[in-house]
Amino acid sequence: MPRQFPIDVPQYVQLRTMLDSVMAGALRFYLDPVEFDRQKENYKFLETHLMAISNRVWHREQKAKVKLGKKHSIDDPCPDGYYNCGGCCVPYECVFGGDIPDHK
Repeated sequence: MPRQFPIDVPQYVQLRTMLDSVMAGALRFYLDPVEFDRQKENYKFLETHLMAISNRVWHREQKAKVKLGKKHSIDDPCPDGYYNCGGCCVPYECVFGGDIPDHK
């Protein structure tokens, strides 16, 4: 479907900048702690917040409501050409296979 309006280039550039920053910062936030418990705590924080964003941008909650009437057990939340890797839609095959638990 062709776009009905032009892309706001400065806004697009800022979005890409934010995504780059979050990716680099999240990896540092996870990898920097020298204590294992702190690393686990940081992972849980990132998982909670990043999965919430992932669910929103892939419309997972809406699909669950439409298909099932609730927010659980989405059969295939990812569009064609994407793989569901633990609840994340990615354009490459899952590193550990698609059988890791789906995050809700």
